[in-house]
Amino acid sequence: MQKQNIKILLVDDDIYFRLAVKEVIADFGLILEATSADEAIALINQEHFDIALIDMQMQTDECGLRVLDSSTQKNIHSIILSSYDNDIVTQKCYEKGCEHFLAKIHYLRSLPSYLTNFLKSKSNEKLSYITEDKALLANLEKLKSMNLSEQCVFISGETGVGKSLIGKSIHNFNNLSEDNFVHINCSEISENLIESELFGHKKGSFTGAINDKKGILEVANGGTLFLDEIATMPMNMQKKLLKALDEKSFYPVGSNKLVKSSFTLITATCEDLFEKISKGDFRKDLFFRISGFNIDVTPLRDRQSDIPLLIKHFTSKLQRRIVLKPQAIKALSGYEWPGNTRELKKIISLLSQQKNGLIDETQVNQLINQKELYCEDSSWLTSNQKNFIDGNGLRAFMKKIEEEIVQETLLKHKGKITYAIKDLKISSSAFYRIFENLKA
Repeated sequence: MQKQNIKILLVDDDIYFRLAVKEVIADFGLILEATSADEAIALINQEHFDIALIDMQMQTDECGLRVLDSSTQKNIHSIILSSYDNDIVTQKCYEKGCEHFLAKIHYLRSLPSYLTNFLKSKSNEKLSYITEDKALLANLEKLKSMNLSEQCVFISGETGVGKSLIGKSIHNFNNLSEDNFVHINCSEISENLIESELFGHKKGSFTGAINDKKGILEVANGGTLFLDEIATMPMNMQKKLLKALDEKSFYPVGSNKLVKSSFTLITATCEDLFEKISKGDFRKDLFFRISGFNIDVTPLRDRQSDIPLLIKHFTSKLQRRIVLKPQAIKALSGYEWPGNTRELKKIISLLSQQKNGLIDETQVNQLINQKELYCEDSSWLTSNQKNFIDGNGLRAFMKKIEEEIVQETLLKHKGKITYAIKDLKISSSAFYRIFENLKA
């Protein structure tokens, strides 16, 4: 979403505070100033304004309330700024139609996010998530209108339902650009490296730490951190993450310098966290911390009306145009879709490679009944590998694969580590982590 030019009325009798506020919100549009209630009301009657920022302590509270009366009569989005906590005045302001009552002390952090939220409400940006699920649409629309700065959103749903897409959409709702969105899949990081990935590290803090590195919590400062598959995070890391989220600060590995960071936190999982909590595999206090606005994404098999919409969307993205006959669409709509939207996308891609571009029911059923043709995992794992995973677990399998390929690559390059790292296309820290295990 691009910034729009809006017209802002800033009403405050403190010149220094006005200068400070103008510096913070200058990029949002044209700002006109008033130093008294009478001056503000005159401007409101003469000009069009999108937003009014009104000080409640000009001479008397009644001055601020008079300005608020005039702004609400003109349907101006009004935000009250106040230096003290007075429930009676706050109640009067909301009764008279103000949108927000903000503490002045927090203007530097709060005003940009509230103005951003206002711009979102004016924009015609459409949801990027394709669905007719009324409950899901209502939740997404609600998130679009909320100020989620430094708040938490938790997304649950089966693998392949589009949790990552929803997470990115939520970020876009709450930001004027696509910058500062940090997405990491916790299941893809080895247990040995996850602390460094989250919090960063100092050079020399462990074998392979050849440079200082910022952690993703620091990189996400001021933006959005999306922790995908958070249920896979080791218990010791859950405790450290909880402390960092509560205190909005942490120490990188090997450093005694505190790093502060604030961000919107989005977490997602395909697992049942309540079951993991009951088994002692996930911290209850962390679950309460990451919960805020919770979304459960319905599996595709329970959203059959979405399937024709998704088919149309996926076929429109293909390089080669294909047409699905009504019976083909019916066959796809009647399938259970254990892999959800991701599986449907894969099927459409494979249908586009059929010799005949006019797709019928037979072609669809052949693909559905021969899962080995499109199951992404089937061609990669042998029966022995699957048995090893069943007996030893995925992490042990991944460790074994890493060690074997590092050994083979070193032999290939006659022990020259630099060439091995380049050939494997991994970081030096990742290489030395595996290499240390080989020596152990």
